[in-house]
Amino acid sequence: MLKELQIKNFALIDDISVKFGKGLNILSGETGAGKTLIIEAINLLLGERADNELIREGRDKLIVQGYFDLTKSEKSILFLKSENLIEEKEGFEDIVITREVSSQGKNRAFINGIFTQVSVLKNLGKCFIDLHGQHDHQSLLEPETHIDILDSFGKSVIFEIKKAYEEKYLNFIQAARDLEKLKKLQTEKELRLEELKFRQNEIEKLNLDENEEDNLENEKNILKNYEKIYNACADSTAILNGNENIANSLTDNLAILHKDISDLALIDKYFEKFLPELSSYKIFITDLNDYLKNYINNMEFSASRLDFIQERLFKLGEIKRKYNMELFQIKAYAKKIQDEILSYEGLDFEIEELFKKTIILKNELEANALFLSEKRDEAIKILKKDIKNELEDLYFKTAEFEIKKDYIAADNSAPKLEVNGKYVKATKKGIDDVEFLLSFNPGESVKPMRKIASGGEISRIMLALKAIISGIDNIITMIFDEIDTGIGGSTAIVVGKKLHSISGRCQVICITHLPQIAAFADDHFFIDKIVENERTKIMINRLPQDKVVKEIARMLSGLAESDISFKHAVELLEEAAKIKKYESKG
Repeated sequence: MLKELQIKNFALIDDISVKFGKGLNILSGETGAGKTLIIEAINLLLGERADNELIREGRDKLIVQGYFDLTKSEKSILFLKSENLIEEKEGFEDIVITREVSSQGKNRAFINGIFTQVSVLKNLGKCFIDLHGQHDHQSLLEPETHIDILDSFGKSVIFEIKKAYEEKYLNFIQAARDLEKLKKLQTEKELRLEELKFRQNEIEKLNLDENEEDNLENEKNILKNYEKIYNACADSTAILNGNENIANSLTDNLAILHKDISDLALIDKYFEKFLPELSSYKIFITDLNDYLKNYINNMEFSASRLDFIQERLFKLGEIKRKYNMELFQIKAYAKKIQDEILSYEGLDFEIEELFKKTIILKNELEANALFLSEKRDEAIKILKKDIKNELEDLYFKTAEFEIKKDYIAADNSAPKLEVNGKYVKATKKGIDDVEFLLSFNPGESVKPMRKIASGGEISRIMLALKAIISGIDNIITMIFDEIDTGIGGSTAIVVGKKLHSISGRCQVICITHLPQIAAFADDHFFIDKIVENERTKIMINRLPQDKVVKEIARMLSGLAESDISFKHAVELLEEAAKIKKYESKG
């Protein structure tokens, strides 16, 4: 249950703290006093979207903090432990949830001081709290929501079966998608293989060597400059070896020079430093001379070889441009082509195996879908009876309530299953289409609620559903905002009685403008808008008994000091007290 709510810098709220009781907590106040802000603040604790525009003007951040006793919510305790947000030895009567929103847009959430994701708040809230907002009346008119309402009445049995079904459904969907991808790949297989093998053959025929291009370029340059190279070599050997125009060769002159310097070094030791380099020159000249002689003897010009090189270089350049790669990259790409070709070889086998798997998954899904549908049939019988009783309590004495459940007709947009000889459409929620039908008058056939129900009737039907939910699973707090839409008079007394009855099973917090409902409060809170220091702010106070009478009187007539309304308020509170006392004895 929600023990205490603290709100700071939230819209018109400056700083308030409210301690709620275990039973029926009523919130009332003038129109526009800000009652709905309390619900919005609680919504923040339940993981709803936060907007920094909600921060009170002139403040840096808003803070909403709730203190909860979750001792009686086993599902909440298990969830907190699974998220490592509470230790085994800790108690569960003081779980603190905090939400902070700064003007810079920072949005932070904490559970017991531990930073957590907002989504965790939302999942925790689902474990123990049920909040009926102003728009839930309309959602009840939408048939799409009815299957979720039905499943919530199925308690943990349907929850577990539905969870198992969803797992089978997602597995089947994934396998079916994978199979479709492989089948599509198979249809493209021949074209793709033809393209891959062409590329593979094209690359293999070239017999690429990643250094080949540089080597060929060098050889091409040699052949294209044959005459120039021959002449340079001839001139160089002539200089080294001498000719008719040169008396001594460079080699002979270098030998003479080396002998002369050696002789000088014998006389003057300072000439010794030149001898090592002269020796190395002598060796170098000898090696160069030998290389040039050998090079010129082996030189051979071949026009056909030059043509071959140029043609080969052209082909290499062409393949590089085609694939936009260097030669070493093309060689690696050829390996990838080979791997892809090999992968196609196992495609048929892979399709066959995956097809077998989808058949197994489909059979399992059909069995789970049928089991879930059968359990819903069982839940429908119980729900119809319970709803009938609740509607009678809410003055629908002649109402007929039916739950229509059919298999969803198969189409091309979703998996098609065969169940009981019929082809049906499978969705994440199962194969069932559920809709609530009503008739308020004897002799009239049941019809969809959206066609016959007024606002007040929808409020009472919703209350009937909530009354049943209050006894299910781990719901320990129920919050109602505008549950009294479209009702009044004696019907409002019945709604107040029903709310108080629900509060015997779980905590109820209710915003209302009807005195007949407020009269059943165990704790009555008054919300007021005041101006202090030239600024508007909202206050909330728990009313003592004498103030409760005045507030009920105001709600009856709008005039808190009216003797008639005051007397009527006392009578209303006494009548509510009698009903509450009678119920407690029952």
